[in-house]
Parts: sequence; C-alpha cells; structure tokens
Amino acid sequence: IRDQFTADPSARVFGDRVYVFPSHDILATEGKGRKDWFCMEDYHVFSSANLTDWTDHGVIVQQNKVEWVKPDSYSMWAPDCIERNGKYYFYFPSIPKDTVTYKKGFTVGVAIADKPEGPYKTEPNPIKGVSGIDPNVFIDKDGQAYLYWSGGNIFVAKLKPNMIELDSEVKIIENLPAKALKEGPYMFER
Repeated sequence: IRDQFTADPSARVFGDRVYVFPSHDILATEGKGRKDWFCMEDYHVFSSANLTDWTDHGVIVQQNKVEWVKPDSYSMWAPDCIERNGKYYFYFPSIPKDTVTYKKGFTVGVAIADKPEGPYKTEPNPIKGVSGIDPNVFIDKDGQAYLYWSGGNIFVAKLKPNMIELDSEVKIIENLPAKALKEGPYMFER
C-alpha cells in the first residue's frame, strides 16, 4: 500500500482473494488528532488475487459515523475481520464518547457486512466487557468463536453465536513474559 500509511493489518482469505484490514494513519493537524501521535479516523480494506496487485475498496468504517465512538479521538487502531455464516464481522478498537482518560478508554466494536469489502453497518454499542485494543477472532474446529485482545495483558473470551457478545468470563492468557509489552494477539492453528 503506497498511497497511504497503513499499519497493524490482519489478513484473511475469503474465496479466491486475500483481504487486508489495516489501521489507517493520517497526519495530525490543528484540531484533528494529537501532535506527534497516532491519528486514525477510519478503516479501508484492500484485496488481491495475486499478492502483487491490490485493490483499495475504500473506507469501510469512519469514527464520526460510529454511534459510540468519541468523535475527536482519532483512535481507530488495529482491527480484524472474520466470516461466519455468510456474514463478515469487522472488529475494531476505539475510544467511547463517555471516556475522559485516553489511556484507559479503549473498547472494541463490531461492524457487519454481506461482503468482505462492505458496506459495513456498525453495531450501536461496543462489546460489553471488553476493555482494550487489537481485537482478533478465532473460530475453533468445533465452531466456537473466541475474541482475543490486549490491554496490558492478552485476554480471551468466548463469543456468542451472534458474534457481537461475550459468552464467558474474560480470562488472561498466562505464562507470557512478565516485563514484555503484550499487544497485537493473533491466534491461528498450524
């Protein structure tokens, strides 16, 4: 991606294409973001059939069009997307409207589409019980979906079949290095 700054992508194969869902960093300016910090107000999705030629499908989620997101937060960090039962679930972190403290304010929301390139419709509220960034979803062989995220630790919880609510207690992934930065979880089976 050479025409915009993208970071922290998740990549998924849907059909015969690879889809990349990155964060999108823009230059902070007066009244728009925080100087010398990340400034992310939306998400694009890109796809390729050959990993060389990429199509930008445009903006799929925008902070000022998400009901629960603080409109001046510019905090749409690392996302993920997964398919289930013919629907595409896009998970993204941001800061809710009622948050005063920037550092502790992140939560995770969901937008749903019929195609990986959208259009996506955001849920009116973030996922209850999730506080953190870097969502990642894994669906196990038995069909159970899990949401992973970070926020000082790496957390995991089962998702309900609707893919927008937790279905278990939140657990901390243990036995990780104590002093290491823990973020960007990505669960996969090898």
